[in-house]
Amino acid sequence: MKTFTISEAKAKLSALVEAAEQGEQILIMRGSKPAVTLTPVSEDELSFWPAVPKAALADFDREIEADRRAGGLKLLGGSAAAAKALRD
Repeated sequence: MKTFTISEAKAKLSALVEAAEQGEQILIMRGSKPAVTLTPVSEDELSFWPAVPKAALADFDREIEADRRAGGLKLLGGSAAAAKALRD
């Protein structure tokens, strides 16, 4: 593992990111204490939305429609109407 101070890391950031992407372990120290490590990530790891099966979405849509028909929900009729309903 290669170790750098924050000042050194700032001066060599592009090279350190490239090294981390290639699998090298990079540790950045704040004074004499370990602060962070640089690690590679993939686009899959950055997925913020959970994958929801289409069948589950269809079930959800059916439940919403059933609630609306039963009077539990009302259609707002577009974004302007929705914004007005939220303000009221």
